[in-house]
Amino acid sequence: MKKKSYLKWFLFFSFVLALSNALIAYIQSSYLSRFMPEGIVGLMFIIAYVLSFLAINYFTSLINRLKIFLTGILIFASLSLSLLIYVFAQNLISVLFAFFLYVVFLNLLWIMLDIYLEFFSKDAVTGRIRGIYWTMANMAWFVSPLITGFILIRFDYSFLFLLGLLLVLFILICFVFKFSGLEVNHFPKAHFFKTVKKVWQDKKLKGIFIICFILQFFYSVMIIYTPLYLYAHAGLSWMQIGVIFTAMLSTFVFMTYPAGYLADKKFGEKEILILGLMVMGVSTLAMAFKFSSNFWFWMMILFMTRVGASLVDIMRDTYFFKHIDFRNVEIINLFRNTTPMAYIVAPLLASVILFFFNSYALIFALTGILVLSGIYFAFKLKDTL
Repeated sequence: MKKKSYLKWFLFFSFVLALSNALIAYIQSSYLSRFMPEGIVGLMFIIAYVLSFLAINYFTSLINRLKIFLTGILIFASLSLSLLIYVFAQNLISVLFAFFLYVVFLNLLWIMLDIYLEFFSKDAVTGRIRGIYWTMANMAWFVSPLITGFILIRFDYSFLFLLGLLLVLFILICFVFKFSGLEVNHFPKAHFFKTVKKVWQDKKLKGIFIICFILQFFYSVMIIYTPLYLYAHAGLSWMQIGVIFTAMLSTFVFMTYPAGYLADKKFGEKEILILGLMVMGVSTLAMAFKFSSNFWFWMMILFMTRVGASLVDIMRDTYFFKHIDFRNVEIINLFRNTTPMAYIVAPLLASVILFFFNSYALIFALTGILVLSGIYFAFKLKDTL
């Protein structure tokens, strides 16, 4: 099979796996709150992402020991097991085990897909390939809130987990039949602190790593605390939340590929990054300074946050993957480790704020300020065009 054919398969994988992930992503915090006080839900996310952080640091060793194909099977099998436990979970212990297992192996899954995709990509078309790849994934995120809202009106959370399980099993079968003979194997052993030092001393990578952390911090706040706030405090129904989230996620579908194309052909990444950070930061601040239970207010504000985030998201990947290749797996690991790092720091900070101030507004305000600080680091980047 030619590389182009393999690439098409991974574009398809990105849609199905993102759909499995997206169906449950925005209900996880609310689901956990059924088994524990709302105030400690953030602590569970912190633990899950500490485990993810550790797992990512050992991911290179795992690939070198099992090879990437068997590693992929292990990842898909573990995700399937976590979702199966979710389907039948009746107590806190089983729910937490499923949650931790799911978060850890979901993070490893997207790193594995990064390695394969970078293997098939050329720098000259990185923006377009990443644009198509993330557009496929974002199409799944786009349709999932409405599907989730529709299901939760008629069924319970278990049905969502079952649907997610079936999607993962489907991709596992495709992966086994299509990729058993593909060799993308041995990588240099990763050393976390050496890799951090290497990135910190590289002016081309340092700024994009900081921007990546800021973006993931934003996502963690939005995924964990926005659904809780809208459902429990603003009084919106899951169906209304589903409509709002569908509208806001449409930006990723319609803006990702054009932005990647413009980065490859016209502007480079710097200007688009700055614009995205500015829009994302200002709209996040707006969430903090006006309390409202109005459906249309939240539709408009959350839509604008994702206009900015969609631009930052694709520019982050485009810039990064133009400066490394698939052999730099230790740097890819560190790049994706910004996600668990952000999901450790953000819930920790938010939990402290909720404990001492009981203020969602302060959480959104600090997030908006952090996002705007990213403009400084974007200015210091050197465009690839």
